Amino acid sequence: MKSQNQLVQVAIKFGLIGSLMNIIALLVLFYIGKHPLLLNPVLDARWPLYGLFVFASLRVLKDQNGRILHFWQGMLLGFLVYLIMAQMTAAFIAVFGSIDSTHFLSSYIAIAQEQILANKAALIENIGEKAVDNALKSLPNTTANNLAFDYFLKSMPIGLILTLILSIVMRRK
Repeated sequence: MKSQNQLVQVAIKFGLIGSLMNIIALLVLFYIGKHPLLLNPVLDARWPLYGLFVFASLRVLKDQNGRILHFWQGMLLGFLVYLIMAQMTAAFIAVFGSIDSTHFLSSYIAIAQEQILANKAALIENIGEKAVDNALKSLPNTTANNLAFDYFLKSMPIGLILTLILSIVMRRK
């Protein structure tokens, strides 16, 4: 029971700190003119941040348990950390995007439309003209909650991949 309580405490601590860092990264990117939700997925700030906070949380739990970390503990801890980070950041996006004066949502829609129109020929070739037209028609109806949910969903595979790798590397030898 003590081990599970430690696991939850570590997850909450690192999940909340990681959320704060994730939100700061989103704000910095947005205010320097790069919309954080329209970046290339390889350049997404979630990769290094999730990796850092999952690794740090695994390291702390391993140190607290006498240098022993089972694979299941690593997976559970990593899952909780990236879930907290994704949920808190998505909640921030929902609130921040719903405030009109930030122009977060309106700039997302404008930039996404520009990107689709600039790459229309290639997109039509890859996904079809109907899909491109539907995307252009649905963009003006995008809400802050849509952005938050999309962010949350796209965070799950990133966190899972990193957690799997780090749990294998950090487990008890």
